Amino acid sequence: MDGPLPLALIYASLAFAAVVLVYVALARTPDWGLLGLAGVIEAASLVLLVVAATQVGDADLPGGRAVTLFGYLLAGLVLLPIGFVWSLAERSRGATAVLAVAGLAQAFVVVRALQVWP
Repeated sequence: MDGPLPLALIYASLAFAAVVLVYVALARTPDWGLLGLAGVIEAASLVLLVVAATQVGDADLPGGRAVTLFGYLLAGLVLLPIGFVWSLAERSRGATAVLAVAGLAQAFVVVRALQVWP
């Protein structure tokens, strides 16, 4: 799970949150561009999950650290879709801000997964 992918995923999630905050400031609702960026982040999250699953046999993860690691990675897969469903269902400025929170949370779970990884 080492390498540039987790770092790129963190930066992409933070950039996504920043773009969504611009949308909130301009009182715009999510559009296809945001959905596309979220799709790229989701694809990278899925790749990170697969990489971690293939490398977990070689890693020394004592106790419940493997469960914690995959819990974080699986949570990262559902954060943005839930945020998008919420923002598209409500169509308000606050619901769009939920996407910014989802982007920040996505970056947080990747950081936590890296902290769990030996």
